Amino acid sequence: MSQPAFKVAEGEAALRAPVAAGSPNVVLAYAAKPGAEPITGEVVRGICELRRARQDAFPGRLFSDPTWDILLNLYAAHVDSQRLSITRLTRMCGVPPTTVLRRLALLQDKRLVTRTADPFDARRVYVALSESGAEAMDRCFAVSGLRSAFL
Repeated sequence: MSQPAFKVAEGEAALRAPVAAGSPNVVLAYAAKPGAEPITGEVVRGICELRRARQDAFPGRLFSDPTWDILLNLYAAHVDSQRLSITRLTRMCGVPPTTVLRRLALLQDKRLVTRTADPFDARRVYVALSESGAEAMDRCFAVSGLRSAFL
């Protein structure tokens, strides 16, 4: 396996993951189902923006669902074959770090996400969808398509 390439994204190094099927610590490459409209990271990030705009437009926290926002952001990273640090994921979701950590623990218990220590910085931990988490998100988007924005 070759040395992974690094891509700088918004001031933080994001590890471009090599494809290694079956390994729980490696982001799996996204592949659209035959005949299905491919979902891009840009589309999923647009869904995240729409959810934030909806939240900002209405008073209170009427539409609060940090778990779905976490999964959407992880899915966008998965589709783009990137990893997110927990710190960056927290900023993207706009919720307190303790909330993200609790939700990640729940998702990890259900084997939907994996955590991987950064081999170059012991303080950083990357989080990604597991194989079963990616398959669940693929199924969700296959059934609901862009209507997933309103889930």
